[in-house]
Parts: sequence; structure tokens; C-alpha cells
Amino acid sequence: MSLSLKEPPTRHIFSPLDAEGQGPVCSTPISSQLSSLDYICKKYEVAAIIIGSRKIQSYYRTITYCITNLQSLSAQDMMIKNMSFKVGQTLTIVGVPKSDATNFAVNIGSSEQEIGLHFNARFNAHGDENTVVCNSYLGGKWCEELREGGFPFQLGEEFKINVEFTPEEFLVTLSDGSNIHFPNRAGAEKYQFLSFEGEARIRSVEIK
Repeated sequence: MSLSLKEPPTRHIFSPLDAEGQGPVCSTPISSQLSSLDYICKKYEVAAIIIGSRKIQSYYRTITYCITNLQSLSAQDMMIKNMSFKVGQTLTIVGVPKSDATNFAVNIGSSEQEIGLHFNARFNAHGDENTVVCNSYLGGKWCEELREGGFPFQLGEEFKINVEFTPEEFLVTLSDGSNIHFPNRAGAEKYQFLSFEGEARIRSVEIK
């Protein structure tokens, strides 16, 4: 799925649903602000897009969740609900920190209140400099922080984060090849929620 923004929306919520079947290559305008381009459809997915107070739904079939060319979408604008990130799959995120960024974060969990992995890249925030901090938010409270791996992030330069989901852990691979092993504390085999925080622009998100 390729989404190209002409103007940044207030918020995005992508809600995939289950279904079977095949579909054609799609090139379908969704609104004056948002277009879907060059999308090969294979399994059912729903994208529910909220722009201001308007909700626009578009129905496609695809084998992966893939959003690209979100050059105008800032981290705080993006939230994905009812997705399917399962054991054995890999989540790939590509983005660019803003030139004045202090930090940005990726949250993977079952809801906004239950976060299995909180990945926080801190340039200069919360008393840390050039540090990646990982944690979980479970049962209404933060768990023990983990500081591990390198810090390959540069202000204004593109980054890639791969998150491999196993039964025991999230294996995070950063742009420089360094790894972070973070335990799957919630013990879930599937997570439905993904969100972004902080000062970064998200260019692509893919689960496969």
C-alpha cells in the first residue's frame, strides 16, 4: 500500500480486517489530500483514515501492511489499530528525525494502555544523550528500562528499524547492524497496536 500525502492529516488510524480473495492492482483516490497508489491486492485490509472530523474508509486486499511515501506525516500523527503483528513476522520502519529532534518513540502493543515494546531514541531527552531506551507499559505502569545497542541515528538523516517478533523477545536491528534483545514481557503471540511519538517523520511501515 502506498499513500502519498499532499497535506498532513490530523491523525491516521489504519484498521485491517480479515477476509479472503484476490484483487487487482489499485490506483484509487481516497480524498483530495490522500491517494492510494500502486497497490497489489491479495488479502483483505481496511484503511480507516481520519482527517480532522472526517472519516474515510478504503477497502483493499494485500498480503502485507505497507505504507510508503509518508514524507509529510510526523510521528505524532500516526497510529495503527487492529493490525496483525504475529510471532515470526518482522516490522520495518523507515523515517527521518527532524533537525531539532530531542527524541522519538515507537510503541508496539495490544492497546494504548498495554505496550509490549516502547522503543525510545533519545538525542537529548529525559537526562539521556544519544541513547536508545526500551521499556514496556503493562498493568498501568512502566517496567524496567533496558539500555542496549548502539545509537546510529543522526538528525535529519534517514533511519531504518527492523523488529523481529519471536515468542520470547523482540529482536530490534538498527541501521548500523547493532541489535537490541528486548523480552516479550506480555507473552502475547500477536500485537494489534502501533503508534509513534516525538520529532520524526515516518516514511514507511511494513509488516511481513
